[in-house]
Amino acid sequence: MANTGQPRSPVPPLESPRLNRTPLPDYTPEAEPPAEDETSEAEPPTEEDPARQHEVVEVRSGDSLARIFRRNGLSAADVHHVLNAGQPAERLASLQPGQRLTLIKDSEGALQGLRLPFSAEEALRIEADGDGGFQASVVPRQSQRELVKTEAEIERSLYRAADRAGLNTRLTMDLIRILDWEIDLGRDLRAGDSFTVIFERIEVEDETMIGDIKAVRLDSDRAGTIEAIRYSHGDGQADYYTPQGESLRREFMRYPVNYRRISSSFDRNRRHPILGTHRPHLGVDLAAPRGTPVRAAGEGRVVERRKKGGYGRLVTLEHGSRYRTRYAHLARYARGLSRGDRVERGEVIGYVGNSGLSTGPHLHYEFLVNGQHRNPAEVDLPKADPLPAQHREEFTSHAEPLLSALEGESDDGELRIALLEPEQ
Repeated sequence: MANTGQPRSPVPPLESPRLNRTPLPDYTPEAEPPAEDETSEAEPPTEEDPARQHEVVEVRSGDSLARIFRRNGLSAADVHHVLNAGQPAERLASLQPGQRLTLIKDSEGALQGLRLPFSAEEALRIEADGDGGFQASVVPRQSQRELVKTEAEIERSLYRAADRAGLNTRLTMDLIRILDWEIDLGRDLRAGDSFTVIFERIEVEDETMIGDIKAVRLDSDRAGTIEAIRYSHGDGQADYYTPQGESLRREFMRYPVNYRRISSSFDRNRRHPILGTHRPHLGVDLAAPRGTPVRAAGEGRVVERRKKGGYGRLVTLEHGSRYRTRYAHLARYARGLSRGDRVERGEVIGYVGNSGLSTGPHLHYEFLVNGQHRNPAEVDLPKADPLPAQHREEFTSHAEPLLSALEGESDDGELRIALLEPEQ
């Protein structure tokens, strides 16, 4: 996209709160939703056994196998037999919302088996063994994969552009997480910036599944060109790398809370809104609704968990010998959090409030390097380790066709990529 030399207007603030890179903790409702909300689909009898009926049930938040069976007229004894069908049946103990479980019954409604896809390649199959019990096994699924390329120009927000490009909610969140490693999406994006995304689409049996983002390119007037390639090596863990093999992932989140706006910036000579005196403001204030989860910006150890003057309820984390982060004005601490505890990056450590000297609910967040306060909005966050040298050649071969496709080629002789036409 040509640069006309005219100043470009900044994109308005994101229309949803900033997204952290770790999911919210699972939510389990206290009461079971009414049975009439259950969504199931009855399939016709199979050709192999006309007496069998297949009922497809979507797993809901808070569901267990016992709840699903109870809603579908099956007994506690059925649950016991199925869970004891063998080691593969252990997967039924960790059902996730959105999964589709197929219950197989005979003409009288007695359970004869079930099927649970848990990846594009494999599914759990449990069948009656004829002696009153069940046998569990893992079976392959037939699938076809293709890469899909889509692109869009940003007009009002990244969310709207991603929607026009045909990205679903999960892919949009993944795109935001990838780009958020490199730029401040609220400040650096401009109307007229554009992005290209290549993701995987999987046709498996009777459903279409969306896989991972394989490559991203952002062309930004302010941030320049950013490219990211997904690559898996060694232990099978995948990460996103620049074309030079540098990891995009940072050891710290830029901001540890889903906030609405920065209500007060880092300022060494700020006038305090309550005291009226000039005193350093050595962090950023992230305005968010009371009770919003606050997360550990990086892996570390709790060295403070107490009320501390104007800070109110405060948590301080130590990240090795060089870095510390502070989280102040909390409404409450995460349950069970104590001084000396180890916490993971993204783990909830407290909840937004306005304890201490505060005019409203927000998180006061500080970032210290070697004991010196740095502006959390601008500090150069340490990156994860780059790609090991022994994988560079393989990575280059993997990345080159994807980079060519990002730059405009839909078929470079190595990859066949379908084009997804953006909405107008």
